[in-house]
Amino acid sequence: MFQKGYFRALFFRAGGVDLKGVDPRRYESRLHDGLFFAGEVLDVDGVTGGYNFQNAWTSSWIAGSAIADDVARRAAAAEASDVEPVGKFASG
Repeated sequence: MFQKGYFRALFFRAGGVDLKGVDPRRYESRLHDGLFFAGEVLDVDGVTGGYNFQNAWTSSWIAGSAIADDVARRAAAAEASDVEPVGKFASG
């Protein structure tokens, strides 16, 4: 814990996934396709008062939307090909 700024706001440093390794448009790993990060797992320090919550909510929304898009795209590709879908893409 350390003190910073005019209002003596307290910050906690916990580290996390380095943002250089994350695509901010999707919150997906730049190193491993299909690996997404959100919220407190990211190395983001913010002023107390809700900023960390906003980062958690926003990054979760972006990552979740990207995951949903990927699932829909893969399901459509499996349906378009004459290959029987398996696992989470199987219907019924």
